[in-house]
Amino acid sequence: MPRNKRKNDKIAFGFMTGFILPLFIFLAIYLVRYPNVPLFKYLSELWHFNILLKIISLCVFPNLFTFLLFYRRKMDFAARGVIAATFIYAFVVLASKIF
Repeated sequence: MPRNKRKNDKIAFGFMTGFILPLFIFLAIYLVRYPNVPLFKYLSELWHFNILLKIISLCVFPNLFTFLLFYRRKMDFAARGVIAATFIYAFVVLASKIF
């Protein structure tokens, strides 16, 4: 199938996929491991013990598989969007560690 005929081969689609997937992963970890703890308390405890950024960094890891999936299906623009979202997560983590 020609590349320009793919419906979801758009940077915006890849960006939204790359931005939302880590949030779903984080939420799934929270719901599976600590379903009885309120979300705000869970986030404040993670921040207090300085592990929130580490968990966020690990939640971005599935973006690699999403990128590879888009790349192998010749959805280059969507793959670029995933990379852009991953870089935004990386810059947020880097900026929070610096400041």
